[in-house]
Amino acid sequence: MKILHISDTHGRHASMKGMPEADVIIHSGDISENGTEEEVISFIEWLESLDYKYKVFVAGNHDTCLFGSRIDGFKDDT
Repeated sequence: MKILHISDTHGRHASMKGMPEADVIIHSGDISENGTEEEVISFIEWLESLDYKYKVFVAGNHDTCLFGSRIDGFKDDT
């Protein structure tokens, strides 16, 4: 199993091109710069668009809108 680990993209996820093939992508912290819902939704939509079988992300200290929250409107497996 191949695992791709990234972190601290701080809202620059859309500029990431040519990432290596893997079975799993893990993003561990700081998907956003300012912790806004718009930044997080943009990241989740980007993550959903990637061609990895399994996708995991963990909120970081910049991702404040996720603390104790639920964002509706995404697929059940997101």
